[in-house]
Amino acid sequence: MKRIDSLVMLVRSLTKAERKAFAMRCGEFSEASDGKRYLAVYHAIAQRNISDAQEIRRAFLERYPDGAFDVEVRYLYDKITDTLMSLRAGKDVVAGLLANIGRACMFFERSLYEDCFELLEDVISHSRSLGLNEILLLAQKYELEFLLTLDFPDITERELFERHMLQRKTLKSIGLVTEHASLYNLLRQRMLHIGSIHTPEQRKMMSDLVMSEFYSFRAESDKSFELERNHRMFQASYLMETGDIEGALNIYNSLYQLFESNTGNPASTISRYLSVLEGILRALRVARRYGDMGVFLERVRRLADSATADIRTNALCIQFQYELVPYLDCGDFATCREVMGRYRESLLEKEVRPVPVRECELQLYSALVELGLGNWKRVSRIIASAMLNQNIKYLPLMRTIRLVRLMAYYELGEHDLLQYEARSISRSRGKIAFATERVMLRFLTNAGLPPMQRQRMAMWHKMRPSLERLGADKYERRLLSIFDFTAWIESKLTGENLREILKRKTTSD
Repeated sequence: MKRIDSLVMLVRSLTKAERKAFAMRCGEFSEASDGKRYLAVYHAIAQRNISDAQEIRRAFLERYPDGAFDVEVRYLYDKITDTLMSLRAGKDVVAGLLANIGRACMFFERSLYEDCFELLEDVISHSRSLGLNEILLLAQKYELEFLLTLDFPDITERELFERHMLQRKTLKSIGLVTEHASLYNLLRQRMLHIGSIHTPEQRKMMSDLVMSEFYSFRAESDKSFELERNHRMFQASYLMETGDIEGALNIYNSLYQLFESNTGNPASTISRYLSVLEGILRALRVARRYGDMGVFLERVRRLADSATADIRTNALCIQFQYELVPYLDCGDFATCREVMGRYRESLLEKEVRPVPVRECELQLYSALVELGLGNWKRVSRIIASAMLNQNIKYLPLMRTIRLVRLMAYYELGEHDLLQYEARSISRSRGKIAFATERVMLRFLTNAGLPPMQRQRMAMWHKMRPSLERLGADKYERRLLSIFDFTAWIESKLTGENLREILKRKTTSD
């Protein structure tokens, strides 16, 4: 991403408090003054709401014809990130401890040895009590290095040995947590990118991963909060992806209780706590237990009340999504529009924009509601806006977004764009991971529906067994849980209203 594009996203992500802190650090800016030229770039983005890089450059050069735009952009970028990091050190315990380690190094360089060792001892004590092993190891490392430089003053061999033993214990804890984190990451990567797991080799690969994680966890006697959290997240993710929704819900509930009992632990951050609640809501959606969502949505609201602006925005996106999906899944698109109306103003007027993943989710769900109402031009515009997001290519959600875009081209009769996008999907994905994607690509890229209803029904009866198998396949659920593409194909072939098909499918589950 170009530096100016990154700067635009950075400025737009600033909260009111962060903008105030930045203004205090940089001082006043006047259009008539010639100093602090970088603030002209800032005001073009923040006050005049310009997002196009060329327009920002043009506005700056109109004010300063001899100005070095790229230099001022880089300087502004650094000034904003420095401001954010200084604010973070005051609010984030991890950032604060790291800053104290930096201060201890500065004290040592200036021969303030007593202050240096007192500060390191405080960091060691604090990080050990909070289970922050990486910071603990760094502080122990610096302490030993400084003692070595001073020829180990007033320290016995036994005391030195004990310090090394504590350092090795810290390394062991880090290694164990890292091993579990790597197994969890590998599980998520396989689930997200392999797609359907049908072959014996794929099943064995997943089984070996699960057994490795289980035995590694059982072998450790001293289980920290972070280790427990990683283990249960691994279990919940695996059970969700393999179709054991009730088992996943039980694990998620135990995770919720674990977070409740460790609220002061830095590894129990609000964002991770929120992800657990989102996991529960996602499992309830897949299980069609919409009535149980209210309790957890209320917990999301309570959690957001005491959170920072970015967390509140994230929580609001979750509330919107899981208030919408009970109506979306059963085809009640009119009520979906009412839900969108209630949230549209609050989401648009929040002082912090949603992160790219959330922004794409909001646009996708908005497009799906318009799809159900038959507003295909609106669907096309919303999806086109989502595709402008520079980060979309990194998101697994892109699979669904691009399929919806194909559907819009199909309905609007834009066949050239349809064929181009279908070829693009095939090239970018190589071997299509989900059977649902293959079915949709074949259906959408055919010459078109047969003109006679009798021929369409014959085509439906031919496709029906394979579509029903897709709906029952637990590994295809990840794609179908966002939107049931098989229901849309059924609607096109049988002529039955999409709303009625979704309602029938939801009530029959």
